[in-house]
Formats: sequence, C-alpha cells, structure tokens
Amino acid sequence: MIELQGLLLELRKGESIRSIHKSSGHHKTIIRALKEIAMGHHWLDEHAPIPTEAEIQAVWDSQHVDSMTKPHALDVLSEDFTRWMSEGMSIVVMHTLANETIPCSEATVRRYLHRRFPSLPEPVVPRFHEPGKVMEVDFGFLGYLEDEAEGRARKAWLFSARLRYSRKAYRKIVFSLESSVFFACHIEAFEYFGGVPAMVTPDNLKAAVIKASWEDPLVNRVYRSLAEHYGFTISPCRPATPQHKGGVESDVKYVKHNYWSLLRDREHHQGHDTPRYKEAVRFLAEWNSTIAETREIAKVGKTVLELFAIEEPILLPLPPARWESITCAVAKVAVDWRVQFQKAFYSVPYRYIGQQVLVQATRQTVRIFYDSQEIAVHSRATHPWQHLVNPAHGPPQAEVYLATCSRGLVQACYAMGINVGLMAEAILEDRAVDAIRPLRALVGLKNRFPATEIDQVCEKLLRIGVIGYTSVKNEISHERAWSTCSRPIFRFARRKEYYEEALHG
Repeated sequence: MIELQGLLLELRKGESIRSIHKSSGHHKTIIRALKEIAMGHHWLDEHAPIPTEAEIQAVWDSQHVDSMTKPHALDVLSEDFTRWMSEGMSIVVMHTLANETIPCSEATVRRYLHRRFPSLPEPVVPRFHEPGKVMEVDFGFLGYLEDEAEGRARKAWLFSARLRYSRKAYRKIVFSLESSVFFACHIEAFEYFGGVPAMVTPDNLKAAVIKASWEDPLVNRVYRSLAEHYGFTISPCRPATPQHKGGVESDVKYVKHNYWSLLRDREHHQGHDTPRYKEAVRFLAEWNSTIAETREIAKVGKTVLELFAIEEPILLPLPPARWESITCAVAKVAVDWRVQFQKAFYSVPYRYIGQQVLVQATRQTVRIFYDSQEIAVHSRATHPWQHLVNPAHGPPQAEVYLATCSRGLVQACYAMGINVGLMAEAILEDRAVDAIRPLRALVGLKNRFPATEIDQVCEKLLRIGVIGYTSVKNEISHERAWSTCSRPIFRFARRKEYYEEALHG
C-alpha cells in the first residue's frame, strides 16, 4: 500500500511531480493522480487541515474503483479472458487471441487483466522439518570447466544432496548425468554424512523415475535396489512441482550465485577465462567448509554444522558393505525360451515365450523377472554368445527334440561354448555327409570332458581350418595324453605294435 500522506505533504510544500518522483521512487502517474484529488478537495491549501492517511486512502480507493468501472475496449472479451485464465493461458497467448478481435498491445492486455482480474497472493504454510527425515537430490548446470585430463572445455553440472533439516549438503562437480554417476553420488553422500536419511526425494530424472505420475511413480529398478540396500524410502518429486524439493533447488542457486561467481572471478584474475576443473574441485571443498557450512540459517539462529550435530545421530547407520551396482534391461522371450542380454543367452521357463521380461544383472548373477516375480536365475556369461540353459525350463520332450533335430543339436553345442557352436555350424554346412551323428557325438563329449576344454580345442581347430567331430575328439585325447606324459608323444606317431606286426607278418 502506498503511503499517500507523505506525498501530499511534499505537494503542499510546492515540490514538483518530477522531484517527488526522484525522491520517493513512486511513478509520476500516481503522484499526478494524487495531486488532482488533492486539488479537488482543497488539500493543497496551506491553511486547510491535513487529512489523515485513512481519509486520503478512502478517497483514493473510491476514485480507483470508479476508474475500474469505466468501460474498456477489451470488455467485450471479458468472458473470454475469464475462460482463458481458468485454462491457465499465459498473457502472451491471451494477447495473441485478443489481438485477433481488437488490435492492442501486450502491455494493454496486461494492465487490463491486472485491474479487472486482481489476484490475491496464495498463503504459504511454513514447514517444520524433522532431523534425519528427508534428503533432496538434484543436478544443476554450472557452466564450462577446463578438463585438464582431456585438454578441452566441458559442460559441468553440480550434484547436490541436501538434508532438509540441517541444510548440510554433499556437493560434487560432474561431467555426466548418467545413471551410474547418479547412483555413485548417492553412495558418496551417505558416506559423507556418516548415515542414511529415512527418505530421499529425487527430481523426476530417468535415472530415478521411469515414468512421472501423481500417485504411482514407476521407480527405476536399479534405484529401488539401491534404496533397499541402504534402507531409505524413495519419494519422487511430483511432476511440474519443483517446490516439493525447493530446498535443493535453492541450494543449486545458492552455489551458482556464491561459489561459482567467486570461482570465475578468481580464475579470471589468474588468466583463466574458463575455470579449471581441478581448481574448481579444490575451491568447492574450501568454500563448503569455510562458508556454506558455517553460515547461520535465517529464522533458526544456528549454523549448518550446529544443526547437523543434532541430525547426525538420528540418521540410519550405513550398511556393512557398499551397494553393488546392477544393470537392468527389458527383453522378449524367444521361441527357443531364451532371452538375449549383452551378447549372451539365458533360458527361462518355456511358458513365458513371447512375453516381455526384466533382466537384472550383477557381475556374477543374472536374474530374470516377470511381473515382479523371479522366474529364472543364472550365473553371468563368461564369454560372448554363450548359452546358459537350464533343461528344466524347456518344454516336455525338449531334450529328445534337441537330440533328433540338427538345429537343436547346434543350439546344444552353442550352450557348451561359442566355438563348439561354430564347429557344429561348420559340420552342418558339409552337405556330403549326414550331420546328425557327428553333431550328437560332439554334444556327447560334454559327458567325458569339461565344456571349456572342448571349446578351447574347437577354437584351435577352427583357426587352422580343421572341421569334424573326430578331429575334436582326437585333439582332446592327444592334449590330455601330452599333459600327463613325461616325454613327448607325437599325434601321428605309429605305435610299436604296428612294427612288430609288420615284422612277423
């Protein structure tokens, strides 16, 4: 509300509208309108009593209401403006639509809406935060940094994980927004705080939330695994409502306006127009400990460190071991009841043929899920295009089918190793002989020798162009004999019995 009595006193002193505008900062239109009212009520007469602020405001408001009731050219669109505002249109859009009927400027539309449709500020309900309850996380773009390792300027982002109660934050400069960076920063933040909050509120990043919704967000499987390991609850930010994590949003702005400005100024004075990455990391740690964490929080009366001293004992304890990252992918079950995942094949029960399943892998294990239910588990493949098959997953008579069908036998060979499968393919290409018997015999070698040994022999024979089951069997036998004999045994050397038979024959 404008204090009109003070302006009236300046007018009674004979000050010009221009000088009052310069001294008070109020618009000349307001001062001119007050002067007209004062002249109409003889308030400028030096012998007249000075009206009270309430009396001046009453006359001012009545004049203002009268001006609002005066007809306006845009009144013909009043109903349209009401509808457009209810639909949430911006003033730019409303001006575009209104201008099609009544030529006008955007400023005219803005003033008309301000007078005819005054809006009251929405009340704000202060929130009181519980220690150890919530941590908010987000990425914010900083600018470009000179990466000394690569010798080029790169886009840099700030990862901020901020405890809502104490305002203590783990901040890190990163060059990537990939999921692996997002998860690693979480782990580092928990270790930095020395504990885990009960709830984490991320932005609607793809790394955290696959599909943003109001009531039932589909949480990323990997992020859920991280939450289960550390014991926190994921509470994603509602779509298009960044105020739900306004603390960390403010923290990103605070860092950009304070730390980033100081860093750029320091680097500029040292001759670096683009700040250096190593110096940015070093200065962030210094700024964080000497400025960010020692500042006193407004309306609280305590520093960040003092508040964190209250919050730290309430945080959940860290687990004994770090979380092991997992990889997830969606795959379709093929007709051979296998799914392909990162250049390897894994079997699932045959009844899931044609279904979409979720593959979740660690460095040692691959687990396959359908509708959140685990349907298969395998050891991780050790080489490309390996087939890991559980015979129990196959349909009835699956083993009989594999033993009588050439393609089934080839699949069985691939399950023994990629090179065994390639050897089977080469045998099958020889149209001069029936491939069923040698393929069966090749599959049968797994009952006598380890699959890895068979695969190594097949790889050696394929390299020199030797194809055939007999060659594989003989080579394995020869290598085993060589490894157990103290003297050399040549593969094509004739036995001594051959010469004895020839001598007495």
